[in-house]
Amino acid sequence: MGTTKPFEVRDSWVLVDTMVDTYCEIAEEAFGSLLFEQANPVPRHEWPVDSTAYAEQKTRKNVAAIKTVVFCAMALEAAAFEFATLQLGEPLAKNYLDKLDVVGKWLVVPRLVCGRSLNEDGPAINGLKSLVKERNALVHHKSKEWNGKHVHLDEVDAQRKQLEQLQASNAFKTLVLLSLELNAVLQAVGPLPPFEDSWIHATPCNPLVAQVIHRCREVHRNNWQGV
Repeated sequence: MGTTKPFEVRDSWVLVDTMVDTYCEIAEEAFGSLLFEQANPVPRHEWPVDSTAYAEQKTRKNVAAIKTVVFCAMALEAAAFEFATLQLGEPLAKNYLDKLDVVGKWLVVPRLVCGRSLNEDGPAINGLKSLVKERNALVHHKSKEWNGKHVHLDEVDAQRKQLEQLQASNAFKTLVLLSLELNAVLQAVGPLPPFEDSWIHATPCNPLVAQVIHRCREVHRNNWQGV
C-alpha cells in the first residue's frame, strides 16, 4: 500500500489582484495619522476666538480612526479568504469556507490547513471579535434626530472619542497580532505583512506605529504557547 504524504503548508503566494497589502498600507497610514494628531493636539478656544483649527483636527482624527477600523477589517477578511484559497483550493474556499463569518474563518482555516488553531481565547481572536462589532457599527451607522438638547451631541462626542482612543487602536493591534499568531502556527509567512523586525516595509514606518507594533510583538510572545 502507498503512504500518504503529510500536508505541506504552501509558503509561496501566487494569487493575482490581491488587495491585502494595499488594505494594510491604508490602515497603517491612517493609524499613523491618528497617532500623530493625538500626539499634537490643537487647543480648543472659546468664542469669540477662532476654533477652526481645532474643528479641522477633530475631523482629521475621526476620518483616520474610521479608515483604520474599516481597512483593518477589510484586510483581515481578504487575508482569510486568500489563505484558504491558496492552501485548500479556490472551490472549497469560495463555495464553503467563505460562508463562515470572519472570526470563524480565522479559527477554522488554520486547523484545516495544518491541524493547529489560533488561540480562541487569546488577544488576537478577542480583538477580532471586537473589531467585527466596531466595523459593523460604522458600516451600518444610523443617524439620530436631535432632540433640541445637548444629550445627543454629548453621546456623539463620546462615541467619537471611543472610536479614536480605543477602537482604532484595537483594530490595528488585532491586525498585527493575527499576523504574528498565524505565522507562529504555520511556522511560515502567511498572507498578512509579517510585522517582524526584518520586515521590509513598502513605505517608511511611522515611528509611533512602530512602537505599537513592538508592543504587539511583546504581547504575542507573552501569550503564544503553541498547540
